Amino acid sequence: MPEGLETPDRTRFPGGGVMGERLRAHDWAATPLGPMESWPQSLCTAVRVMLASRFAMWMAWGPELIFFCNDAYLPTLGVKETWALGSRSDAVWAEIWPDIGPRIDRVFATGEATWDEGLLLFLQRSGFTEETYHTFSYSPLADDHGTVTGMLCVVSEETERVIGERRLRKLRDLGAGMAGIRSVPEVGAVIESCLSGGAHDIPVFLAYLTGPQEADTSLLSRAGLPAGHAATGPAALAAIAARAGQVSEPAIVAVADLGLAFAGLPAGPWDLPPSHVLILPIAQQGQDRPAGLILAGLNPYRPLDEGYRGFLDLFAGQIATGLANANAYEQERRRVEALAEIDRQKTLFFSNVSHEFRTPLTLMLGPLEEVIGKAEAEVMPANRRLVEVAHRNGLRLLKLVNALLDFSRIEAGRAQAVFEATELGAYTAELASSFRSATERAGLSLDVACAPLSEPVFVDREMWEKIVLNLISNAFKFTLAGGIRVALETADGQACLTVSDTGTGIPEAELPRLFERFHRVAGAQGRSFEGSGIGLALVQELTHLHGGRVSVESRPGAGSTFRVALPLGSEHLPPDRIHAARTQASTATRSQAFVEEATRWLANAGSEAIATTEEAAMPPVGDRAVAPARVERVLLADDNADMRDYVRRLLTSRGYVVEAVADGASALAAARAARAAPPDLVLSDVMMPGLDGFGLLAALRADAALRAVPVILLSARAGEEAQIEGVGAGADDYLTKPFSARELLARVESNLKLARARREAADVLRQLNESLEAQVAERTRERDRMWRLSKDIMLIAGFDGMIQAVNPAWTEVLGWEAQDLMGSRFLDYVHADERQRTLEELHRLRDGAATPRFENRYRHKDGSYRILSWTAVPSEGHLHAVGRDVTEQRDLEDAFRQAQKMEAVGQLTGGIAHDFNNLLTGISGSLELLQSRLAQGRYGDVDRYINAAQGASKRAAALTHRLLAFSRRQTLDPKPTNVNRLVTGIEELIRRSVGPAIPLEVVTASGLWSTLADPNQLENALLNLCINARDAMPDGGRLTIETGNRWLDARAAREQDLPPGQYVSLCVSDTGTGMTPEVIKRAFDPFFTTKPIGAGTGLGLSMIYGFARQSGGQVRIYSEIGEGTMVCLYLPRHRGETDEAELPHAVTAVPRAEQGQTVLVVDDEPTVRMLVTEVLEALGYTAIEAPDSAIGLRILQSGARIDLLVTDVGLPGGMNGRQMADAGRAGRPDLKVLFITGYAENAVLGNGQLEHGMQVLTKPFVMDTLTARIQELILKD
Repeated sequence: MPEGLETPDRTRFPGGGVMGERLRAHDWAATPLGPMESWPQSLCTAVRVMLASRFAMWMAWGPELIFFCNDAYLPTLGVKETWALGSRSDAVWAEIWPDIGPRIDRVFATGEATWDEGLLLFLQRSGFTEETYHTFSYSPLADDHGTVTGMLCVVSEETERVIGERRLRKLRDLGAGMAGIRSVPEVGAVIESCLSGGAHDIPVFLAYLTGPQEADTSLLSRAGLPAGHAATGPAALAAIAARAGQVSEPAIVAVADLGLAFAGLPAGPWDLPPSHVLILPIAQQGQDRPAGLILAGLNPYRPLDEGYRGFLDLFAGQIATGLANANAYEQERRRVEALAEIDRQKTLFFSNVSHEFRTPLTLMLGPLEEVIGKAEAEVMPANRRLVEVAHRNGLRLLKLVNALLDFSRIEAGRAQAVFEATELGAYTAELASSFRSATERAGLSLDVACAPLSEPVFVDREMWEKIVLNLISNAFKFTLAGGIRVALETADGQACLTVSDTGTGIPEAELPRLFERFHRVAGAQGRSFEGSGIGLALVQELTHLHGGRVSVESRPGAGSTFRVALPLGSEHLPPDRIHAARTQASTATRSQAFVEEATRWLANAGSEAIATTEEAAMPPVGDRAVAPARVERVLLADDNADMRDYVRRLLTSRGYVVEAVADGASALAAARAARAAPPDLVLSDVMMPGLDGFGLLAALRADAALRAVPVILLSARAGEEAQIEGVGAGADDYLTKPFSARELLARVESNLKLARARREAADVLRQLNESLEAQVAERTRERDRMWRLSKDIMLIAGFDGMIQAVNPAWTEVLGWEAQDLMGSRFLDYVHADERQRTLEELHRLRDGAATPRFENRYRHKDGSYRILSWTAVPSEGHLHAVGRDVTEQRDLEDAFRQAQKMEAVGQLTGGIAHDFNNLLTGISGSLELLQSRLAQGRYGDVDRYINAAQGASKRAAALTHRLLAFSRRQTLDPKPTNVNRLVTGIEELIRRSVGPAIPLEVVTASGLWSTLADPNQLENALLNLCINARDAMPDGGRLTIETGNRWLDARAAREQDLPPGQYVSLCVSDTGTGMTPEVIKRAFDPFFTTKPIGAGTGLGLSMIYGFARQSGGQVRIYSEIGEGTMVCLYLPRHRGETDEAELPHAVTAVPRAEQGQTVLVVDDEPTVRMLVTEVLEALGYTAIEAPDSAIGLRILQSGARIDLLVTDVGLPGGMNGRQMADAGRAGRPDLKVLFITGYAENAVLGNGQLEHGMQVLTKPFVMDTLTARIQELILKD
């Protein structure tokens, strides 16, 4: 439309987007409203307002309720948008008219607007009945006279909001129900409760639990199904079990495909049952197999879009989470029960073991006490010391056994206290004072402030003794300086015992667990690391039995205060246990045991830090096998004084010098002090205060001067895991307590022997290293000499190509000095044509492959290039390469190859001369005889001489064809070719060519692919190969032709020098003489032949090779001497249709030209123009001749009728034939062209590929072929 002009319709209803255009283009004259020009102003105004609005609107006008809408309403219309405009509204919304029709009638009748919010309407806008929700108002529209004639609907679709909120409520209800899940059945109950209120999005729901076996399948939950439905029965469970292992992702399945068990599903809240279900796996963490399957019946009125699928995925995810929580809770419950059972069994075990221990302990302590009680004259002092050690540690063991027995009684509820009124102040002071001598020896003060109380306190005296002694013993153990205070007083009706110390204190994080059984504070600094971890726990249990409580206050470095508070009086105690008779065996331990154990913790409670070889008064354990040449020193570390004394006596009795210390820090200090002459062996306990055994071991191994010292760890932790931990930490040996003297001494001696052997081996190794270093230095000097003097260039470079080192040969070979090359990239010196190939080889080296041989050209400093042959290997992030200049060698090889070619040319010359002389003799002789007979009027022999000359000409043309084809200059006419049909079509000709003495077998592959090739050239190649095979079997044999489909992967394609892909193979095999590898290597060289002069030109295989490569394929020879030869052609697969008329066929009767058909003949050779013109005129065509391309182009650009252009390719006049034809086609796009050529360069004809409507005919040609080609082109299309 011209600018500034508008139609009346556009002026009346401007804009409006898509619906505006449709409204203006609609044929309103064919509707009850009539043409737009007749519309009332009120209608036009309403339509303009509706079209301009961006809110969704539609309107109905007139008695017929003609439908209008705007662009915003189009999504609501869906598929109806193409025809709704101008139709009746009751036809547009026929499916919901029962719902909206009465509302519209009311608007027309009353003139009052309506309002509906979120109204459910089932629309048919997407090819199916769809659940939708809309909020809308119907408003009356009056005509120009004020009468309600129309209705305007302003609508907002709220389908996504309503359905989204509905789904969100279900997910929220399900998630809330799953929050407190404790069992799997509860999960099923929550699901059923969530879906019981009506599930529009899941009208039918089934959840099954599955397992490895079919019998493990069970129903978890159902909703929307009546009880007893087949979907909950055995058949359904079997079907689900069969599917369980196959479902890993959600899948939609038709109900009809689920089997009879799922037939007849109810409809739920809808009037139609679901036709499809979504099967969802119930994922379980860490498992590939799902925990179960969910079958969710799909809403028949909603599409399974991304939102619907996401809702079902979340629903299944909530169920999976609920099951995981239920299983976790059940596992935790079982674990707690198992732990409780273990605890009960442990308590029972301790009770039984404690009782069993007390009998042998009594029989041990009794005799020991008798020996100690004897007069000094009766017992030797050394023996008395041994007995005292045994007695002291027996009491310690008894104390531990009694504590375990007390615990077991308390745990089993069988502890029977006997409460007696006790003057607690005096009793407590007496118990505390027993530690005075020990505290004084330790340099600590002991303050006992236990004044008499106002009234007696009811306590079990044995239990109170254990409370007091455990608290004071604990304070003594962890107080290294300062003092201990024990106080007893009354406050708030309670007797309060306070034990305070100035010790190391307790970390705040450890206080809540301090009174737990077997709990020990990690890294606590004390006099000893010994202890069972039950002392304070026993204090708490015994205090509770008295109705009291125990508490602690402590800060690291500021000491600790323990408080025990017992109620006064006896009202809080069981009446039957007050002044009751004691019926249980006493577990009281004399304070002597606590005091003696505490005394042994003191640093001077033995003979530490001494070195002596004094023999102890004890019999020797055994003689040493080999006495060392020098006295060996052992460093002993143990915080138990008795253990230190015992082990020291054992070792000194065997001649070792022993230095004994009380902890790991002292041992480390002693070892470092003797760094110049370190100990020969370290023997250390694992559990010691401060630096423990493992810490000492780590420190020794970290010290270069001490790391070779053998270390034996001693520990009470038995078992293979403890031993593995010790050896894994670096210990040389690990000895578990209790151990025998013989075992200890054997381990010490064994490790010292190994240490001596290691030292001797180190000396030998050092000598060897010195010798090796000398050899390496000499080899390095030799390598440096080779680097300097080598005539081959050497290179060290990074995988980024940066040169890191070069030898002097670079200057001699390439003229570059080292300083010119360092820091540059060696790729910069590689010839540009070979950089990519060199870079690929560099990547192979980077990946770990070696380069046995690689050649490329490097730039000399004078700008010339030299050919280098490389050998390279990767090593430690670099490449090491050696290159040799092979330029002269390659030049000699090229000269040798040229000489071979010249020799072949000589053979060719002889063969060509022989063949052409024969042919020319036949041609010239036939023509002379023909001329003679015509002059004599003798016409009878004319045909014979003509046929002889034509036959010789054809053979000369074939020879020329072979001579030029090897250079790949032939112009191919590729067509989709069925190779099987081609082989079958030429089979008879091959049989005649090879003769009856050689049987021919043709094996064609079924389903053979098509290939794009010149069928004539392919026939020539096949025939040539068969004749070669015949010549290779002079005594007969078997000839086989096979076709096949071949897939070439990257490796196979590389071997065949082809791109990877699909190929058609054509193979010719014989059982003849075979070829040597040397002959195979040169078989495709032009002029190469093994036949004598005159018997062959050496062009046959070259022609075949040129044809294969020009067709995008390859040819390969496989042969063994005496076994025969197989030659295979590989041609690319063609995926188009095969031309059924592709094979050469006999020339039929030639039709005459139509009147006026004209052919332009362009050739610079008058004889050729004359022959072509005569053929054309004989066919009834008008021929126009042109001697060069310039005249030919002028004719083409004129208005003359030209039906076909016949042109030579090589033409004078400034253009060749192809260029002239392309220029002519610029004005005549449908111009048909026949090129006649004597094998011009392929580039002239577009690399051998001709455009539509073009063909090529090779000179020389026979006139029948020219006639057929002309007719084929003119009559085509």
